[in-house]
Amino acid sequence: MNFSALIRMLSFSTLLFSGGMIVCALAALIAGETTQLLVFLVTAILMSTLAAAALVLTGTPRRRAQPSDGLAFMVIFWFVMALVSAPPFLMGVANSSVITAIHEAVSCLSTTGHTAFDPSNGPWPASLVLWRAILNLAGAVATITFAATVLAALNLDGPGIHRTHLFSLSDESFFDSMPRVLRMTVMVMATCVLIVFAIEVIGGIPPHTAFLDAASAFSTGLADPAGHQVDVTRHVRAFALFLGLLMGSLGLFFLLQVGSGNLSAWIRDPELGTLLVAIAVFAILAAFCGLSFFNAIGWAVSAISTSGIALVSPSSTHALPLALQLAPPLIGGAALSTTGGIKLARIYVLSRRVGQEFVRMGYRQSLLTFEFRRRIQSDRTIMGVWVYLVAYIMACVGGLLLFSFSGSGFENAISNTVGSLTNSAHLVDVQDLPGDRVTQVWLILGMILGRLEVLAFIPLFTASFWHR
Repeated sequence: MNFSALIRMLSFSTLLFSGGMIVCALAALIAGETTQLLVFLVTAILMSTLAAAALVLTGTPRRRAQPSDGLAFMVIFWFVMALVSAPPFLMGVANSSVITAIHEAVSCLSTTGHTAFDPSNGPWPASLVLWRAILNLAGAVATITFAATVLAALNLDGPGIHRTHLFSLSDESFFDSMPRVLRMTVMVMATCVLIVFAIEVIGGIPPHTAFLDAASAFSTGLADPAGHQVDVTRHVRAFALFLGLLMGSLGLFFLLQVGSGNLSAWIRDPELGTLLVAIAVFAILAAFCGLSFFNAIGWAVSAISTSGIALVSPSSTHALPLALQLAPPLIGGAALSTTGGIKLARIYVLSRRVGQEFVRMGYRQSLLTFEFRRRIQSDRTIMGVWVYLVAYIMACVGGLLLFSFSGSGFENAISNTVGSLTNSAHLVDVQDLPGDRVTQVWLILGMILGRLEVLAFIPLFTASFWHR
């Protein structure tokens, strides 16, 4: 394991997060929030000093970084950056629990978005809400970048669902290939956020609300912790969030196709077709359960994007059957997106294979193949998807047992399990969460495991991985 390269990458990441804290410190200064100003400044100075010292002490790595080093960095990133991001939630609000602060940081960074703080304590300071938005956007960028580089290089996905033309292994070091993907991801994010922000501002929404909505939509998270409790009442705001959630769910591959003007490619993209079919199916089911036409579509988009944004009144959606509430987040959006879940591409591949098996029942000796993005998929590909699905089911069962043994009822246990693994804030039981440290710990592990797409976490338990 190339530990010097890992330390340098973590140090660079810490410096970037320290820069975000400086931005929040300026916001606190403008808003007159003295406590938050001091917390952000002190934390930024401390973290940037530690990161700079680590860069100086490690120096330039002597060995070439491998994809396994990228995997180690991806796993360690979510834990270390959660610790880096937690101090403002410990000292910037009325909170004496380190676990709650870390939980809040992981919730934002993983783009889940729910909060463990008691809402009766009053509104959040503006600088802390901005910090939540920054963490959601940073987590979105990290999620897409890791998927397009680390997961693509390690081929943990089966059908190559994480691959794009942006990534190729470097002859020097694995980490040399990441900046190109990172730059493109930031550009796509900025464009999507600007589109949603412009639509809302032109429609008369206050700029600060428009920015929080734009950050929440692309990251499919919750910048404003009250976003899962209050539904959207302005039509222009609902349309902007609807569009933003679609862009966040379709991901980098699709948005790059749209940006290149390749109309035929993105219209025929299997993930787009699968997403539209899934939205239609879940909207119809929700309509049968009592939701109006537009409310059913709004709920379906919000749920399948694994966001906690309430496009529909929560009082009406909570009346939906539990199985129907859990199904859309379990599917999730595109592979190179900020959504959680199994992903649309895997559902598409499995459905195509199931269709082939039905055909083979009548024609035993037939040789059937199918393509995914103009690549013929082999039996080895299907096996990779099945292995992932089995690992995901095992993670759900394990989470259900942990939450059940911690005292949660069955519905809350399964809702918390699926909500954390799919990074879906609206499924997490936040009513009893404040003060429940054990549940917060399981949610932290579940949210990080969801961002690692389950399988990426398994190699860490093998000695050979660390001795490479």
